[in-house]
Amino acid sequence: MSNSGLIVRRSVRFEVSMPARVRVASHHAEVLNFVKGVCDENRWINIDLIDFGSGGLGFIAPVYLPRNAHLEVQVPDFQNPAGRILLECCLCVQRIQMTDRRPAYQVGCSFQDLKESEVTQIDVMIDRLSGLIESDSNGEDDAGYL
Repeated sequence: MSNSGLIVRRSVRFEVSMPARVRVASHHAEVLNFVKGVCDENRWINIDLIDFGSGGLGFIAPVYLPRNAHLEVQVPDFQNPAGRILLECCLCVQRIQMTDRRPAYQVGCSFQDLKESEVTQIDVMIDRLSGLIESDSNGEDDAGYL
C-alpha cells in the first residue's frame, strides 16, 4: 500500500469557544514584535480558542502570526474566567489563514516542548471537555456549550 501523502490529524479535537491569550515566546520576541495597541504591556494578545486536542489547539487572532513562530498560551478556567489558569504552555504555529476582512486569522498550533506538568494540564482540560460534551449529549445540562 502506498502512502497517499495525506496528513491525518493524530488526535481528536474538541470544538470550543472560549477566551484565551497568547504572546510571542521570549526567544522569538526580538524578531517578532508588535506595535502598541496590538498587545498589552506584557505582550499578551487576546484570542478566541476554537478547538482543542491533545496535539494542539486552534484559535482566532486579530494579528498575523507567522508559521513556526513559538508562542506562549494561557487558557483561563472556562467555567470561571476570572479564576485560575487551566493551561499555560508553549505552542508552535503550524498553519494560519485569514478568515475575512476584519482582519482576523485562524491559527492552528501544536504543543511544543511540553513538561510533565503541562501534559497533565492538557489531560485535565480534555477530561473536562469530554465530560461537558457527554453531559450535553445526554441532555442533562447546558454545560457543554463553551
